[in-house]
Amino acid sequence: MIKKHLQSLTSKHITVIGDVILDIFSTGNVDRKSPESPVDILDLQKSDDRLGGALNVCLNLISLGANAEVVGVTGDDFEAFRLEYLCDKHMIKRSGMLREKGRITTSKTRFFHNEIPLLRVDRELRMPISEDMQNFLIKVIQRILKITDVCILQDYNKGVLTPRLIEGIMSMAKKEAVPVFVDPKIENIDLYKGAFCIKPNRHEAEMKLAYKIDDIETAKKASRELLDSLKCENILLTLGDEGMIFRNHEQILHIPAIPIEIADITGAGDTVISVLAALYSTGMPIETCVQYANQAAAAICKKHGVVPVIPDMLF
Repeated sequence: MIKKHLQSLTSKHITVIGDVILDIFSTGNVDRKSPESPVDILDLQKSDDRLGGALNVCLNLISLGANAEVVGVTGDDFEAFRLEYLCDKHMIKRSGMLREKGRITTSKTRFFHNEIPLLRVDRELRMPISEDMQNFLIKVIQRILKITDVCILQDYNKGVLTPRLIEGIMSMAKKEAVPVFVDPKIENIDLYKGAFCIKPNRHEAEMKLAYKIDDIETAKKASRELLDSLKCENILLTLGDEGMIFRNHEQILHIPAIPIEIADITGAGDTVISVLAALYSTGMPIETCVQYANQAAAAICKKHGVVPVIPDMLF
């Protein structure tokens, strides 16, 4: 069954709206100290640019076989050029990825001694995008949603998904009958009311509900409260090594995590929402999509670093 759904992805257009990030992975060796101060010297051997944030979700969708389009904002800088190059390389449609003067393209640079993390350096500007940019994006999104099968909102709280923009997207998506999947941040979570599916993690749910979620029964209770308060059709509450709770108005499911010996959770959340939205766009029942998303997340966690999901991980 899954093979038929994956094949049909080639005709699906999925739009990802949110914060775009340049991920830089710099690897080398540390075998001496600086004579200037008591710090290690990293002998840099390799540095790779990768797609992060909403663009990592696009990369996952492309890897699965779907057509992915990004809507986001970069700075007017060299990092923006590097992201644009990677989008073109991976065939991500980027007519909605716009440069804003005076803004910094969000980047995260990770330094490694072999595979051991040493340091992460973030460069970003979290202030909201300008009113003029919001006006322009609303027009762009209005056009793109007319050819969109499913829309994903990827909120990393970097300034693109402003309250006004979120409200506009939700209204336009409803008018065009486009299902909206949301990977929220707590600051904006109430603005996503009415979405088709909202995917908070444990921390975001605890912040929203103001109590600890320390067992499965509490998680089930939390999923019901989230479903009611956010007035969405589906809630997927992710719980790390305790799996996921999926709930809608007809059913509740606890999907246990698939045990793995060594887990690198980097990018797992992006994998989950990518698989979930992609398979749903093909007509697969949402509860079945959740099972495959859980399977894909386990496969990704066996890999080192951020890697896209591939169809073989779903068989």
